[in-house]
Amino acid sequence: MSLLSTIFLSLILIFILKNIKNIIKWYKERERKFLLGEKIPGPKRIPIIGNANLFQGNIEDIVKRVEDEARIGLKNGDPLRRFWMGNDLVVHGLTSDARKVIFDSSVEIKKGFIYKFLAKWLGYGLITSDGDKWRERRKILTPTFHFNMLKKYFDSFNNESKVMIKHFEKYCDKNIETEVYQYAKRAALDIICDTAMGVKINAQDNTDNEYIKAVEKINALASVFFKNILYRFEPFYYLFGNGFERDQLLKILTNFTSNVIKEKTKEFEKNNGIMKDKTFLSHLLELKSENSLSDEDIREEVETFMFAGHDTTSSLNAFLWWSLACHPKIQDRVYEEIYDIFGDEERDVTPEDINKLKYTEMVIKETLRRFPTVPFIIRRLINEVEVCGYTVPKETNFCFPLIVANFNETIFPDPYKFDPDRFSPENIAKRNAYDFTPFSAGPRNCIGQKFALNEVKVVLCWMLRKYKLISKRPFDEVKGIAEVTYCPKEGPYIIFESRKSYL
Repeated sequence: MSLLSTIFLSLILIFILKNIKNIIKWYKERERKFLLGEKIPGPKRIPIIGNANLFQGNIEDIVKRVEDEARIGLKNGDPLRRFWMGNDLVVHGLTSDARKVIFDSSVEIKKGFIYKFLAKWLGYGLITSDGDKWRERRKILTPTFHFNMLKKYFDSFNNESKVMIKHFEKYCDKNIETEVYQYAKRAALDIICDTAMGVKINAQDNTDNEYIKAVEKINALASVFFKNILYRFEPFYYLFGNGFERDQLLKILTNFTSNVIKEKTKEFEKNNGIMKDKTFLSHLLELKSENSLSDEDIREEVETFMFAGHDTTSSLNAFLWWSLACHPKIQDRVYEEIYDIFGDEERDVTPEDINKLKYTEMVIKETLRRFPTVPFIIRRLINEVEVCGYTVPKETNFCFPLIVANFNETIFPDPYKFDPDRFSPENIAKRNAYDFTPFSAGPRNCIGQKFALNEVKVVLCWMLRKYKLISKRPFDEVKGIAEVTYCPKEGPYIIFESRKSYL
């Protein structure tokens, strides 16, 4: 044996001896994880790859397989369904009891593996952070979403809604099918830029907006990242995946936000810490002056608010308009509720107005059930957790597929029917509070849910006061695609008719 080989083997031996305790600990934990994981019902595990074969192909096929596996579990009365991605354990919680255990925990708040991809863009803001950092950020940012702060955003909601409905005038009363999702995205981006940062980017009048295209592409890349276990090892993602494309997109996204922050910081300093526009960013700059946040902290939270605040609401708006276009009687009832508040006035929508939209809120909730804008909620367990009679090992990716739970026919009979009455006060009272969790629940619920619902209601009030929405196509024609968010795969296509008189 050569001297070089002897030295090399000696170094390996020294490394093993030095780390023997850690190696034994890792081996024992791995064995325990496997033994506990195999006790949870799930498809047969293939050596080495586990069940990774189920997560190959296009995203629609993957979701279909996940749905089929969930149905097997529900049919067997199983609260959990287990999958192996190589040696990585993924457990799907299928029941409200499973959701309650995890959502109610003040410890199990760590987000799952898909959020590692988002962290490259968003940093470790409110969506992607965990532990003490998340708790501190949540405490700091909660006042930004209090009622008095949310009221200040209504001017933006109203103004951008008016811009949007004006764009539909060219299609009105011409029996032209119009693809509406693109308009929903631009309106939502204009609103979030104004409310988050106090800037007008006029995305609705600039149809070739670079930021929107980058967000769409990064969402698509996230779904590819999710289904290939090799991509979680960064060098493989660059060699065989979309690492370089992702970096180019991130450059577009972060440059846009960073430039706005720089401009607003200059304005803030020039005005001695007094900002005319009370936006999300102005609140963060005030916190910075109190030494609570760094420049990077501000960028993380603005990026997070930008992403979460426009991607989900644009999908919800598009699906909501489509649902109403396909169900004219439901649309008439929503319009009647709106007309009772506004009559023939074309005034702005106020917070007091939307609090009266009881049936409209039921319709929005049914839209969220039928088209969950966040299709999967994923937590990475910090500890072993007892869930519905099973011990789920730590480091498990615990996933709640709302895209499956919302179609559980034991909770929602005839689940593919669009029926807002499911969310009448009487029917809600009959169900478990964790049967329907579109914004998650517990300490890590969505901090911006009220912001999103307010925006959707204001936009809808303007839309239905101006137009009657009509569809010539069947409701089931529009399919969603599950990426980071759930968005229309194609369309939806809607015909606009002017409102000539009450109903």
